[in-house]
Amino acid sequence: MEASVNQKTISKKSILHVCTVGITARTFLLPIFKKMQSEGFDVVFACTDDDDARFIESQGIPFFPVKISRNISITDFVAVFKLYKFIRKNKFQLVNTHTAKAGFAGRTAAWLARVPVIIHTAHGLVVHEYLSSFKKAIYKFLERWIGAKTSAFIVVTDKVGDELIKAGIAKKNKIHRIYNGINLDDFSKINKSARTEFCEKLNIKNNDLIIGTISRLVPDKGLEDLIQAFALIHSSNPKTKLVIAGDGPLKNKLIELTESMDINNYVFFIGWQDDVPQTLALFDVFCLPTLREGFGYVFLEAQAAGIPVIATKISPLTETMQDGESALLVPTHSPESLTSAIQKIITDDALKNQLIENGLRNVKERFDQRNQLDEIVELYNSLLTPADGGVIS
Repeated sequence: MEASVNQKTISKKSILHVCTVGITARTFLLPIFKKMQSEGFDVVFACTDDDDARFIESQGIPFFPVKISRNISITDFVAVFKLYKFIRKNKFQLVNTHTAKAGFAGRTAAWLARVPVIIHTAHGLVVHEYLSSFKKAIYKFLERWIGAKTSAFIVVTDKVGDELIKAGIAKKNKIHRIYNGINLDDFSKINKSARTEFCEKLNIKNNDLIIGTISRLVPDKGLEDLIQAFALIHSSNPKTKLVIAGDGPLKNKLIELTESMDINNYVFFIGWQDDVPQTLALFDVFCLPTLREGFGYVFLEAQAAGIPVIATKISPLTETMQDGESALLVPTHSPESLTSAIQKIITDDALKNQLIENGLRNVKERFDQRNQLDEIVELYNSLLTPADGGVIS
């Protein structure tokens, strides 16, 4: 409730983060919130009221609930009005929005409330190719309008920044590329011996080769291609097993596919797993032939866990990983290419070790969460400090 935000705690270094749903804050933003608090900022977040949002609140982050729909609707005006009133009342100095819908509603409210610094974090492309021409035109018009009123854009890859410039949504001098970061400490606590217990539960031999993935079970993750590739691999290497962690609307269809290919006894659907680092450590190879990604956290998490990675040649994966050096990248919709890549890793120890070593180096040098958080603090401070060296009031 709004009462959970104590107005007396709002200071001249006050920040409001706005996202559509709580899972965004829980998955991506909680480390940022805590870092900002440790740097002396007053941090509040707003999004649709759900269990994930309440979890974030339980971690000591004040929460303002406001319903923001995923699709364009009349309720958007209500969301903008509520955010506007809340921002004006609490006199936030900086508003940072995330995701497309919350990005537009939050920035519009912040502009109406005359917030000095308005930032939008673009976690992926706003105008996707699969949208109709009519929707593309509307989205571009709205994004250009609110983009002109935005102080700065944080983009998670260079590709996203280039697309914003190309679409006329942002000027180059407003774009700040800050890669998403991985908390490497989480991967130092992996219990390697847990694999034995895991294999016993699934009736997998401990020396079997486990090809694994973690994903939402939805059409744009290419999981049918993965299953087809596994069928080809298993026919020549019966020691291989496929473990799929995650859930989603495609689950029953995927199970039926394994049954139709007579590999259902070698493919294991284990549902969502709370401990991602520990789950990744169970795999010998991580493989996800995704068709679309905003950033692709899980591939970097697999590298941090010391697992060789197979992914697809799509943006942003071609930016975050190096084909043939830190990962093997294959074309989309190509089970044959996946099969070849998997075969290379399980038969070539030198290649496997190279991918593991370079993958770890890639994550440590480019995607350490500590670097990400320091860069965000530096950006906030620079935008909140006028040219005369004072503090925006």
